[in-house]
Amino acid sequence: MPIIVNTGKLINFITGIQGVSPGGTATINLDLNKRYHRLDFQCKAINYTGATAAPVVNIVGTGASATITPTIVNGVVVSVAVVAGGSGYKVGDTFTYADATGQGFIGTVASVSTGALTTATVTSGGSVSPISPASLITSVRLNVNGITLRDITPANILRILQTVNPTVPTALQTGELPIYFTEPSRNKNGLGELTSWDMFGQSTFQVQLGIASNVVSPQILGSYEFDYARNATPDKTPFLQPITQREFNLPIPAGRYDVNTLPFSWPISRVWLRGSNPGNITQVEVYQDGNKVLEATTDQIQEMYGAYGFALGTNYAGNNSAAGAFDAAFISDPDQNLGRALKCANAFSIRVYSNVAQTLSIVQEMTPSAYAS
Repeated sequence: MPIIVNTGKLINFITGIQGVSPGGTATINLDLNKRYHRLDFQCKAINYTGATAAPVVNIVGTGASATITPTIVNGVVVSVAVVAGGSGYKVGDTFTYADATGQGFIGTVASVSTGALTTATVTSGGSVSPISPASLITSVRLNVNGITLRDITPANILRILQTVNPTVPTALQTGELPIYFTEPSRNKNGLGELTSWDMFGQSTFQVQLGIASNVVSPQILGSYEFDYARNATPDKTPFLQPITQREFNLPIPAGRYDVNTLPFSWPISRVWLRGSNPGNITQVEVYQDGNKVLEATTDQIQEMYGAYGFALGTNYAGNNSAAGAFDAAFISDPDQNLGRALKCANAFSIRVYSNVAQTLSIVQEMTPSAYAS
């Protein structure tokens, strides 16, 4: 019987994730004989955040209407204070409650007064449940052939996703961290798969995830989307236009600040800007070899890019993001044409005007024609 060769996309689990422990680094060595479109990580840990006067739900016993205030350390309930004792309880009854993120707590009634709960002990401080990737993972590094192509925090990964495709984050399950190589928004031009990461012929492809030191019982489950076979463009040349992402954090004063330290060895497709005190960056200028390629207030930037479907900050009326992902951006390819990426021969700089002294987070995306830093 002949073997049928499929060329569509497949999704498989990622196996061999090592080092998922508090303060550790989870390391994943991915198969090289694939062309990758995305990775997806489900993040879990014990994850209570707390609620005042949380309602008690009985598991055993006849009591009712008690409420508690939990003391939570690193997502785990370590003790409870009784706010309202309810009635009908007896020593040894067990109870539970869940908040918006946590589950699995079990408390045991330690003492009662005429049927009202007065004190309780913790039998289980919680069980593993979905947790925000930004709380579980401190850093994401993607290395090809030992070269770091992406070095970014989960918070900014999610902000970029929220900005380029505002409808996607609302569909994400709690705890999901997608890492796109074939970005959905760039598929509009029919050449979006140009940015897939083709690993045929490469020596190594490694993912490193920094794990927060204050999480309890962390878990990461990964999947990847890839091509069954190595597809090619009509001229049989493999797709190879990887998008790199590097994150930089700089203290800036109130007033004007010039950023002259960003790399420019490869074409620059996008630069995302967010202050630690969001909403206080008022104006941005971008210079390429001394030529001014962007000069606008943040409101103008948000409106102009918003017309292309990018949801940047809270000031643009069409923004679907209540929190606002970024204060401002420079987007060389608002029409999704990678060929418009900004090329610099001698210098690249960004001038930022801020109302307050703060830390400026910059994510720079570049388009090398190979796996190079």
